[in-house]
Amino acid sequence: MSTKEAYSLQTGMLALMRSIQVSEALLWATGTDKDAEGKPVAIRLPIIVQEKGVRGQSSENNAKNEGKSNPQTVDNAVIPAGYDHLEITFSVRVMPGAMNLHASDSPAVSANYAVLARAYADNGGFAHLARRYVANVLNGRFAWRNRWQSDTASVSIRFAGGTEIVADPFALDLQEIPSIDEMRKALVFGTPEGLDALIDGVARGLSEAAFEFDVSWSSKMGPGAEVFPSQEYLRGEAAERLKGRGEDGGKSRVYATLPSRFGGKVIEQASIHSQKIGAALRHIDDWHNNDDFGPIAVNPYGGVQETADVLRASRGGTAPNLYAIMGKPEVLKAEVEKPAGQMSGETHFFFANLIRGGVFGVSTKTAKTAAEA
Repeated sequence: MSTKEAYSLQTGMLALMRSIQVSEALLWATGTDKDAEGKPVAIRLPIIVQEKGVRGQSSENNAKNEGKSNPQTVDNAVIPAGYDHLEITFSVRVMPGAMNLHASDSPAVSANYAVLARAYADNGGFAHLARRYVANVLNGRFAWRNRWQSDTASVSIRFAGGTEIVADPFALDLQEIPSIDEMRKALVFGTPEGLDALIDGVARGLSEAAFEFDVSWSSKMGPGAEVFPSQEYLRGEAAERLKGRGEDGGKSRVYATLPSRFGGKVIEQASIHSQKIGAALRHIDDWHNNDDFGPIAVNPYGGVQETADVLRASRGGTAPNLYAIMGKPEVLKAEVEKPAGQMSGETHFFFANLIRGGVFGVSTKTAKTAAEA
């Protein structure tokens, strides 16, 4: 980083590996039965996605057949008879991908990122973000629509050779980043020290060596209650392959599944996409300065898929986007020398994007202009 003019965080090819790798989630039905001696035993069954036919009415604007039947075939997933809980399971591997660029066409820029990330880590930056990621595990945001199907639920997290903590997800507000005390109060099993160890493990995973943990959501639901896997977005050839060719011309709703072996045969088990779970975990951006929104998923422009709002737009946004922050390297260089609690939200947002990973290259002209500014 020899001179001010040479110090830049922008270059034509710049990519970072995803630091938080999430598995596909599987949906299960659980309950209790009795063994041969009459003692209660836990039972568990994969939730299978099945087709069903429904007859609705056309509801779109300018419908061709107003008020007439609209028969459809859709995918469906429910809690089977004899079971009374939904379980969602997945695993998380945290890696130090943000500590170095994955690919770059500039050795100088690569070195700048490495030094910047090291300072951020040493001053508690990754620990600051780790608390937020862990909060989004404890609050069960990752269950998405399934979170609203019950008033009784728990989230279990296992790590480091059998350590386990269990939290009541409804004790935490999705619209606020909880304090560490609020996270501890949400625990229904395990110790505050266990929670601290989990947060420390995630922080070390982001800055030093990989850290893994397993997550299980459990919520009370009656037999026959509908559950909600991810829905496949049907496009092009994939649409034709997934829709199939039935008498009705294909399915109008296709759920995500994973092949699983059960009872000696392969079944299609309901699943939630890893991308959807990952988006829930990175709902930590409350630095966007817009009072109409709580935490949103970290992405370079602050896009909110549910409402199509863009909170960090290049023009008219309520907070700077990733590239605007990246274009002020000297500010970031000074910020990471502060304790994490004193760093700006823009600094934490910048590193949260590095953790998210992706391709963040800019044109050669833009990078040169920023370096000379």
